[in-house]
Amino acid sequence: MRKKKNLRSYLPTLLKLLIVFNVLCAFAQKPQNEFSINIGGGLKFFCPQPLMKGFSSVGYGYDAGVGFTGFFSPRFGIHTGVEVGFFEVNKSINHFIFTTKKDNCGFYDLHTTLNNYKETHKAISLSIPLMFQFQTKMGNLLKWRKNNKVGYYLMAGAKAQLLINYDYTSEIASFNNAAYYPEFDNWVHSDPILGLGVLEDISTSGKLKFGILPILAAETGTKWRIGRTIFLYTGIYFDYGLLEPTRKKRTNPDSFFLILSEKVNIESLVKYADKIEILSVGLRIRLVFLQPPKKEHCYCL
Repeated sequence: MRKKKNLRSYLPTLLKLLIVFNVLCAFAQKPQNEFSINIGGGLKFFCPQPLMKGFSSVGYGYDAGVGFTGFFSPRFGIHTGVEVGFFEVNKSINHFIFTTKKDNCGFYDLHTTLNNYKETHKAISLSIPLMFQFQTKMGNLLKWRKNNKVGYYLMAGAKAQLLINYDYTSEIASFNNAAYYPEFDNWVHSDPILGLGVLEDISTSGKLKFGILPILAAETGTKWRIGRTIFLYTGIYFDYGLLEPTRKKRTNPDSFFLILSEKVNIESLVKYADKIEILSVGLRIRLVFLQPPKKEHCYCL
């Protein structure tokens, strides 16, 4: 005669089935992609390398755009989009001296002194980001009112900034070219043929037709759930420009300031550093809409 099995004998099998069911549900749930609109703005400034005494730079920039984040797991995804932006940056150098050896044309050292040198840069740009995104878990969509409504995110990657329109100007209160002849231990402070002398109130301007600025970008902040499929990102961003847009427009002061000998290029800027970096830091707000799920019967994560 067969013995009847009690409930306890079925518990191991039921537990195994429950574990398998949850695992299958977890793998069956497809991460939801995000569509977003965003605005941002903050400070932007130039930073010469090496650093210079008396150098200062300050400016601002803002942008607005749309984006898409494709998730390959609930916490990891890839973000891209397009952003239209504008920036204006001013920079100035109170005083600096530039020395050039002129061994092949006169056997003298050219000493160029600049006072109150200023530049202004304005640009309209179109940026395309490609960034890796990590976010914390925020719970079940079907039970979002009972789950955690606040999460955190981190984005890091790169941007290609297309400079659609770029204008720049420079002003110099005064500059002085003087030649020193080591062989004779003698100075020459005025010689129009050699471009030596003092000039005041010099200004130049120019325009870049088109350029591409590669940028390393990072953003981090808080992700707020404000609806079942609507989120609000509030974060801080940091951008690091790898190249200066006007680097090809810069010349050394000895070739730029041959004004007295009528050889000046009115579109040139002064090359005062080996490298000039463009840094940006600011706030960004992103309104996100989740891609509606096709099936809502299994949300086990």
